[in-house]
Amino acid sequence: MADQEKKKVCVIGAGAAGLCAARHLAANAKFEVTVYEQTNEVGGTWVYKEQVGLDENGLPIHSSMYKNMRTNLPVQIMNFPDYIMMHAQQPSCLGHQEILNYLKDYATHFDINRYIQFETNVEHVKVETSSNGQDIWLVEVKKLKTGETELGYFDAVMVCNGHYFEPNIPSIAGIETFSGTVLHSHSYRKPDVFSGKTVLVLGAASSGTDIALELSNYATRVYVSSNYKKRAGPLPENLEQVMGVVCVHESTFYLRDATTVEAVDAFICCTGYKYSFPFLDENCGIHVDDNYVSPLYKHLVNIEHSTMCIVGIPTIVLPFPMFHMQVQYFLALLEGHAVLPVKSEMLEDSACKTLRKKHAHKLMDSQWEYNDSLAIVAGVDRLPLFYKLGYTEWAQQRDRNLLRYKDSRFVISDNGQNVEVTLPEL
Repeated sequence: MADQEKKKVCVIGAGAAGLCAARHLAANAKFEVTVYEQTNEVGGTWVYKEQVGLDENGLPIHSSMYKNMRTNLPVQIMNFPDYIMMHAQQPSCLGHQEILNYLKDYATHFDINRYIQFETNVEHVKVETSSNGQDIWLVEVKKLKTGETELGYFDAVMVCNGHYFEPNIPSIAGIETFSGTVLHSHSYRKPDVFSGKTVLVLGAASSGTDIALELSNYATRVYVSSNYKKRAGPLPENLEQVMGVVCVHESTFYLRDATTVEAVDAFICCTGYKYSFPFLDENCGIHVDDNYVSPLYKHLVNIEHSTMCIVGIPTIVLPFPMFHMQVQYFLALLEGHAVLPVKSEMLEDSACKTLRKKHAHKLMDSQWEYNDSLAIVAGVDRLPLFYKLGYTEWAQQRDRNLLRYKDSRFVISDNGQNVEVTLPEL
């Protein structure tokens, strides 16, 4: 196929989602792929950077990885279905470097790196209408080493910039009177700097729980503040679960149940991240309201301009396998193998169906039906059963034993129809 007949596709970001997009685009002769990556390597959020704040190019550090971070999922179910190379059984949760190595190997195996323009920041994405009435995408990028800007024209855009880089920092009355350390988990790196201190961690989701447990080995006292149900099971003696913070006066934190936490030295916000697409022009039609991104069909396709998608929006999922399904579905649309429903049906699918907008993209148990729906329309293989079995059994193990679940033994049967998760003996 001649180059001029190929559809030119821009991929923004060379993290796991961007690499997955590039892998499938490069394998299809109908597409010409260009990947823009602002850093000098692949991996996205899995690249550990000890520094915080701004990088050498004056851009915000993208990664939120901390030094001792281990996955909270067994790596066997983190594999892309077409590149199952992580086989750890015990412990089945590995450090960030192993995941980064896997992504680098994935890029090498599928010969993706040659399509990536590193140290290239996407400054502006705008849509225009071509002479034949089709959307054409104008993508302006800046070469970070030279400062030069370039303008590219594309038939489609796949936004893969991730959503773990812009901290969501809550507004807390009186926090300006607190003279101790205040930071978001995005800037947390090492636990030893909190040795001998009293630390209050706000947020009890994955990162808040993991960081609090790590700090309990160094800090004198750790409090985990959350408005949600307390976690069951044993916890370290110096770690206490408390209600959410209402306000602060100097080193005293006032909680929702009218109790207080006194003499706090450090306050760490593990309060999640904001979806952010600063490079998208308003005419792209994408809006973010309290982390509800719209209008997206299947949490993926821009309803106003369907040759744009945003990969990786859903949360509380198995991310890499989901990227695999989302990318293949979108490429099936670009090829014409799959078609979108009428706009009214897509808008109904896109409508927020949760009480709070920030929960609109949480899939949890509905991720399996979601992935299957993409596979069916795209005409590709569904995810093997062990992904669902493993995810479900692992969640139960985590709930039963928060302190030790990451060291569990995780075994998938030879036929992929059964999964066994067992704790190691003490």
